[in-house]
Order: sequence, then structure tokens, then C-alpha cells
Amino acid sequence: MSDGDYSVKSYGIFDSAVTTTKKLSDLIETGKEEIEEEKAKLLNESVFMGPISDSCKDAFSSLATKIDSLTADYSTIQSYLTETSTTYKTGDEKAKQKIISFSDGKLVVGTSQTSGVQTGKTNQDTIYNYLAKQGFNDAAICGILANIQHESGFSPTALGDGGTSYGICQWHLGRWDRLKSYCSENNLDVDSVDGQVSYLVWELQNNYPSVYNKLKSVPNTSQGAYDAAYEWTVNFEIPANKENAGQNRGNTCVQRRHH
Repeated sequence: MSDGDYSVKSYGIFDSAVTTTKKLSDLIETGKEEIEEEKAKLLNESVFMGPISDSCKDAFSSLATKIDSLTADYSTIQSYLTETSTTYKTGDEKAKQKIISFSDGKLVVGTSQTSGVQTGKTNQDTIYNYLAKQGFNDAAICGILANIQHESGFSPTALGDGGTSYGICQWHLGRWDRLKSYCSENNLDVDSVDGQVSYLVWELQNNYPSVYNKLKSVPNTSQGAYDAAYEWTVNFEIPANKENAGQNRGNTCVQRRHH
């Protein structure tokens, strides 16, 4: 990567700026409509020039205030985009977390929601760190990791099933779409281990609560690791020949714990 290159990926920072700009444009249009309405009244009811003129004056004053506010907001956008692009070029990770949004009629620049993932030396370490932080014991984590290794080799950009499955868990079709939506809504990178392991736990808790509860309750033993791997395969990954696959991954998990 050259000094002049940088990548914003899916952090949503520029998307949010574009969305905000659209809202600001809508405000301008509203102001214009107010002026046009007052002009129409002035033309249609010219006999009442006194009160109508006062009304027009108020409308113009209101529009002027809005324009002043919009000017300040656009200045904020310009400064934000300039600072963010410059920071990306220098490789500062903080830039990936800074977002701009429209709140209560004003622009605000703040920090995005992060996944809370403690990055490890490898993708496997990163996934382990996050799952341990979420309260899963080693047996449960072993079962999950055995499946992820089989599905993707811990690659967050792995494609499968003819290009219809993606990520560390090979989320398929609609589940892949939900992964993208979750990362977009939470300002996470859909192509990263951080974003995907955060979604993994969210999906377990919200869409597969029985699997989640099973994994949280397995004993921290070799049998617990087998049970976790089997449960994950059969009721979360759900591959072809899921029972046989679950047994194979469970046995792989047990073998690893013995080494």
C-alpha cells in the first residue's frame, strides 16, 4: 500500500456523512417551500400587504437562521472528511471509529460502537479472546473453533457454496445478509474477524438461544468439548450430513484437547 492509499472498508463513516448531507438538503428544501408559500400568499392577497409583509419577513428570518446552521454543518462535514481521510492515510486506527451523524437537528462527530474484541496474534486467538470475554469456557470455545476451522480456516473473507456463503462461519444467503446489516448498523467491518465474531455471539443469543444456552452450560471437559462441537455443527452450522459432520468435528475437538 502506497503512502497515498487508504481503505475505509465498511466502517460506515462516509456512508453516514452522505446520509447526513441528504438530511441537510431536505432542510434547505423545507426552507425554500416556506418562502414559496409566503410568496404565493403575497401575490394572492396583496390587499393585506401589512400582515403578509410581516409574515414574509419572519419567513426570511427563519430561512436565514437555517442557512446559518446549514453552513456550519457543512463546514463540520468538510473538516470531518478531511481529517478522517488524512488519518486513514497515516494508518491511525482511531479514524476507523470516528463517525459523523445527525442528532436532534445538529451534526455531531463521535465514536462508533466497537466490537470489544481484543485482537490476538492470529484470527484464532482473536476469536478465542472474544468468546472467553463473553463467558464461554474452554470446552465450548474448542467446539466453536473446531467448526470455524473446518468451515473457513479462520478466514473472514472465505467464500463457499458457489459464492453464496461467507466469513468465518460461512453464513449462507439470508444469514450473510443479516451479518452485513448487523455490521453496518454497528459500524463494524463486515470483512473483519472483529465484526464477524461480534455478530456470531449476537446471532447465537437472538436467533439460536438453545445453542447458546447449551454452549454456556457444557462442562469444561473433553466430553463438554465434544458436545459443544456437535451441538454447533448440528444446530448452528447445519451442513450436509450434519450428524456425521458433528461427530467428526466433536472427535477432532477432543483430540486437540488431549494435545
